[in-house]
Amino acid sequence: MDAKDLLKNKSICTLPWTGFELEPSGIVKNCIISTTSLGTINKSNIKDIMHGKENIELKQSMLANSKPRNCAGCYLQEKNTTDLNSISSRLYYLKEVGAKTDLKLYDDVKNFSLKHVDLRWTNSCNQACVYCGPEYSSKWAQELGEKVKSNKQARQEVKDYVFENIAQLENVYLAGGEPMLMKENFEFLTLLKEENPNCHIRVNSNLSTTATGIFELLCSFKHVHWTVSVESMEEEYEYIRHLGNWNDFVKNLDVINKLDHKISFNMLHFILNYKSIHHCVDFLKGKGFHDNSFIIGPIAGNPTHLNALNLPEPMINECVKTLQDKLDQHPQGYLKNSYENLIKYYTTTKFERDTKKFYSEVDIMDRRRNQDSRTTFPELFKELDAYTMD
Repeated sequence: MDAKDLLKNKSICTLPWTGFELEPSGIVKNCIISTTSLGTINKSNIKDIMHGKENIELKQSMLANSKPRNCAGCYLQEKNTTDLNSISSRLYYLKEVGAKTDLKLYDDVKNFSLKHVDLRWTNSCNQACVYCGPEYSSKWAQELGEKVKSNKQARQEVKDYVFENIAQLENVYLAGGEPMLMKENFEFLTLLKEENPNCHIRVNSNLSTTATGIFELLCSFKHVHWTVSVESMEEEYEYIRHLGNWNDFVKNLDVINKLDHKISFNMLHFILNYKSIHHCVDFLKGKGFHDNSFIIGPIAGNPTHLNALNLPEPMINECVKTLQDKLDQHPQGYLKNSYENLIKYYTTTKFERDTKKFYSEVDIMDRRRNQDSRTTFPELFKELDAYTMD
């Protein structure tokens, strides 16, 4: 297969031949967007999973220029019918991994050469964001008395496999949980610094801590893309990102902003911050970040009670008008795409409004956390009450 054939095939993705995503539960997928798993390290060896039936059938389908349902998220995104950023993961990895790989690799479904890893070793996290849950936050699990099962021996086998191939890695994505808290990442980055210092790294972080040494290690690499999770400011930030500290976030953001690293912000637009998120964007722009730094999307899945479509229709109309006003200011790049996609989502999505569930779920969480959403978001509740209370 030559480069022209690779790009001509609108179904093919490099990841079934070159990488995997490991979730805290031990599930292995081609990437985070994949809808089905390839297996779990709790039952199978990582090498067997990547050479297994599920991955081979995926490759066969792609080589036949047939689009597997497992990867529908990217294909839909490329048709501009979803609400995420403008470039799909499939196209991103064609550029970042495919272009740097011997193209003969993609000629045979039996081939596999590890070039990319998406590592979410555990659910360790020091925050319990309102829209998250136990699978990706140990603080959520602790709060609810749950525990995500994790097989240490199986994780060690994955670590050994990744470390054996560390010199040939082209692209690494570290997420979680919070990747700054995972000792596996300290060991991994220490070895990567020695064996493969020019590897491209993406890290999804809440920028809440520098205490483990991982933050400093990442700062020492040349090719780092920070995807920072934030969606509000000050008191609202500390409510939404429960156990987080706004001042710590700003301090650590200022540190990486002085480096020659790429920084972007993954922001969720939902019922609690549908107004205040714009103040957060303005604050970050004031620090020199440009329009292409912002990717804003709705809570399109769970938890449904936080979806802004639970707002009464007049408030949704106001929300859409604000987004249109922002769009009329002629933003560029991802920020422009974000506003367009949010408007499309809020004006075309079929959704069963359940404002009572929003009230109920937030009240339960407030009592469990000994906090008061009405004090933190007084304007929201004043307006919401006016429409919903008899």
